Formats: sequence, C-alpha cells, structure tokens
Amino acid sequence: MSVDREEVDRIADLARLRLDEVEAERLTEEMNRILEHADRLREVPGREGRTVAAVPPTGISGTRASEANVPDPLASGIETFAPRTESGFFLVPPPHGVTADGAD
Repeated sequence: MSVDREEVDRIADLARLRLDEVEAERLTEEMNRILEHADRLREVPGREGRTVAAVPPTGISGTRASEANVPDPLASGIETFAPRTESGFFLVPPPHGVTADGAD
C-alpha cells in the first residue's frame, strides 16, 4: 500500500490544513514510510510461528475477563462520585476568601 500526492492533498483538505509543495512532498514520503513499516510488522512471526497477518481477528471488546462481572461505576449515577450533590450538580466549598453569600 502506498500514498500518492493526491491522497495527501485529500487528507489535508479533510483536516483543513494548507500544505505548500515542500510539506506535501515530505508528508507523502513520511506516510509511505509509515505504511511500509506497518507492512513489515505484519510479517513478524508471532506465537506458533504464524505471522501477524495470518492471525484471524478476534471479537475482543477491550474488557478483561477478570473485569467482566464488575459493575460499571457510572451506572449508579454521578452522586456516587461526590460527597454532596444537588439537582444533579456537585456541591463544592467556595474558594478561600469567598463567602457563600458572594460577599468578600
């Protein structure tokens, strides 16, 4: 896989970047080096002698098995994260030197 100048210009447009000729050429070369490196990594033998590219993707959701039965802390509401809340807002003490009625 490689990236040509047209693809770099398209990506720059999506990112709302203005590139001059030198920057666009540099980015084209850098992106191609990154893609070459990724291709080489796919060929690195992993466990059981298979390459990374030969390993089928799994349906890993990002949750460890040991955490699968732990309830989500956000499911119980934000009130569990603060000592005091009122109408869905955290109540915090006023900064030093500020009184509750607003007078200094």
